[in-house]
Amino acid sequence: MSMNGPESAAEKASSNMMRLGLVAVAMSGVIAFYVLTGRVELNDPVEVTARIAQPATWTANAPLTLDVAVTLANNTDEAMPLSLPSQCDIFRWFVADEDHNLVQSQRNDEPCLDVPMKGNLDAKTSISGEFTLTLDPARVKPGDYILFLRYWGYELREPVTID
Repeated sequence: MSMNGPESAAEKASSNMMRLGLVAVAMSGVIAFYVLTGRVELNDPVEVTARIAQPATWTANAPLTLDVAVTLANNTDEAMPLSLPSQCDIFRWFVADEDHNLVQSQRNDEPCLDVPMKGNLDAKTSISGEFTLTLDPARVKPGDYILFLRYWGYELREPVTID
């Protein structure tokens, strides 16, 4: 005699939920094993990060500065070639409003050597640079902006709030 009542359906559903839970735990364990043993990397192969600080508050009478520390990381197992047509292109920036309208860009009169740059970034290493951006208080007022950065040819967009 087969039981097709509510108790039988509840037992089947409970059994199926238990199996599904065990499968999820097993899958999580396998994923954790591969990540923790380094067989799967969660980082991007090449990663650009930036720390941005505003050392002083905005005033209408003085230029505003932003301190920017940029890091380029090679997370691969092989050296990564770096090449730029000019040393002037190592770090480039511009500021846009939230609608992506240009507010201010880097001036081209900053000193640099206009010579080609070539090199390698070794595997599992990074390079960093620190830069001070001078913003015009007539263009950049308190509010929210997007800082577009390019470091060694790799781009990054960072939200910035001017106080």
